[in-house]
Amino acid sequence: MKHIWSILCQNSSVDSKTNLLSIFNCVEELKIEIKKDQVSKTDLLVIPISFQLISFWTIEDANQKNSLYIKLEIIDPNEKLLNDFNKSFDIAEGTLRFRNIINIQNIKIAKEGRYMVKVFSKENDKKGFKAVAELPLDIKIEYI
Repeated sequence: MKHIWSILCQNSSVDSKTNLLSIFNCVEELKIEIKKDQVSKTDLLVIPISFQLISFWTIEDANQKNSLYIKLEIIDPNEKLLNDFNKSFDIAEGTLRFRNIINIQNIKIAKEGRYMVKVFSKENDKKGFKAVAELPLDIKIEYI
């Protein structure tokens, strides 16, 4: 399988008649307001947010059933792993293209700065994941 693109968004919709994908509210930056007196400077903050990671793939061997394993990692500005997610997909024989949508609920943050959402893939019974995308997510915190 070949990774073509990945994007973070707030939500999406797939038309049931045409299978066309609409992507809404692409996420590149989050601005968060936090009350100063309710935050510990040493603990991670859990931000109650929902977003999606959508990826598009092409299938190199459509003459067989394929499996795709995806791992996501959210890395803080100090390059520390904060969150990780794993998802697997079975892809039917004859499929030439494949889109996947992964819903992400709540993320942990350590501080303001640039976070990276890293996408890794592994197909069928191959060993080891390979990096296929890195998406920047800038977090800005306003203490009120």
